[in-house]
Amino acid sequence: MASLVKKFSLCILLVAFVVSSSEASSYIYLSEDSLVNFIKIKDRNLQDKKIVDYIKLRFQQGPENTIPEGKTEVYEKLDKYQVDDREALKYFIESTVQRRLSKLPEAETAMVKAIDQASKAKADFLIYSFISHLAFIQTDRGNPIGAIYSYGLAQKQALKLNEPLLQVYLNINISDLYYKLNLYSQSLYYLNLAFRIKEENKIKDDRFYTIISYNKAENFFRRRNLDSLQQCHKELMGPNNKSYKLFTYQNRTAYYISILKHHYAEAITQIKELQANKKYVHNDLEKQNLADAFYLNGQADSATTIANQLLVLPYSANHPEIKHHLYELLGKIARDRGDYKLAAENFDLALKQSEESLNNTTQVGNASAQIKIDKIENTFTDTAEKYRRERLILILVSITTVFMFAVIALLYRSARQKRHYEKLLYDNKKNELAFINSHEVRKHLTNILGLVELMSESKDKKQEFLLVEKHLYDSANKLDEAIKNISDKLSD
Repeated sequence: MASLVKKFSLCILLVAFVVSSSEASSYIYLSEDSLVNFIKIKDRNLQDKKIVDYIKLRFQQGPENTIPEGKTEVYEKLDKYQVDDREALKYFIESTVQRRLSKLPEAETAMVKAIDQASKAKADFLIYSFISHLAFIQTDRGNPIGAIYSYGLAQKQALKLNEPLLQVYLNINISDLYYKLNLYSQSLYYLNLAFRIKEENKIKDDRFYTIISYNKAENFFRRRNLDSLQQCHKELMGPNNKSYKLFTYQNRTAYYISILKHHYAEAITQIKELQANKKYVHNDLEKQNLADAFYLNGQADSATTIANQLLVLPYSANHPEIKHHLYELLGKIARDRGDYKLAAENFDLALKQSEESLNNTTQVGNASAQIKIDKIENTFTDTAEKYRRERLILILVSITTVFMFAVIALLYRSARQKRHYEKLLYDNKKNELAFINSHEVRKHLTNILGLVELMSESKDKKQEFLLVEKHLYDSANKLDEAIKNISDKLSD
């Protein structure tokens, strides 16, 4: 057993993010220490995403006989590393295992507990993921009302996370629920919405191209729209496709086309060959389609056998919409054989299933309308919040602008005053220097020039020099002092 688990851990596996008929794939690589590596991721939402993908791969896709040992191992790792959301993740594992074992009530109970733990821990991604999985379980249990309500809650959480990729997944899932209720227009609406979100947010993942094309093909087949079905089949055969179920999608839509072209014998051959092909992934409606092909090909006994086999299946695989179709088929076969009593009984049973289906559809419509109202309210709230933020930003910008103008005005005024005071100071110094120049410098300079001129006119220059020497020296000293005074004034 241990070696089997180890081999399983070391394999490169592909995991699908289940969206029923579409099954959007989310691929991850598992090594021996994958879980530990995911646990060590610091970003909480990213950590939760990786661990959830690991759990889905380990317990949805792995060998069933490794589940008990796998649970023990994962629980021990979550406890050992003190993972913040470990209690919620443990309930998620339990729910995943119970769903794998077709114990849907137990799976739903565990998932509700997981959601409660995630809500207490405010683990936003886990809340989104767990509510989405709850919707899957409710769909399996034939509870479309609960499923559509859960999808509505998941939508709110996806908007809160602001991750367009999650919104794409969610709209594909909602589309699949409407498809199962035979509400094809609504199903196509959500598929188109998923594609638009993908394109607007430039999500480069060709798997969505494949998933959306295939889901549209399912709707067009049920609506007997051959042209649109052929277009979807052509898209699935093109190069821009990525999905581990591409072989299944291509071959299933091929036999759909045969049925709508009334090539029933060819369709029967195609379905039987696919049932024997290990690459082909079967779905719940495969045998129903085969029964229809047998009936339309005139092989009523084969159609009756398959219909009766399907009617004894559990409710989880046999919702009112499916039973209505099967009882109606049996009624047509009995009518064609002239057994009108049996035909009436089968048509009556079909009518009862139709009433139950109609009741579910009506309630789903009410829930869906409420979801749209909630979405509009959320949009209005978001818009109001956006306007409130923009208003606050505008007020802050206005206040900042006024403050800046005030500061600029004060700086300008201060600069003007400074220039005015500097001019006054300059004028004052200029006048003072002019006064010194005219009254002191020129006075002493004039004295010196006069004494020099006096000496130059004297016949006895030596005698004259001795007489004026002291006056000349005094005047020169006073001139020097005056010049120094001007220099000091200029330095101030």
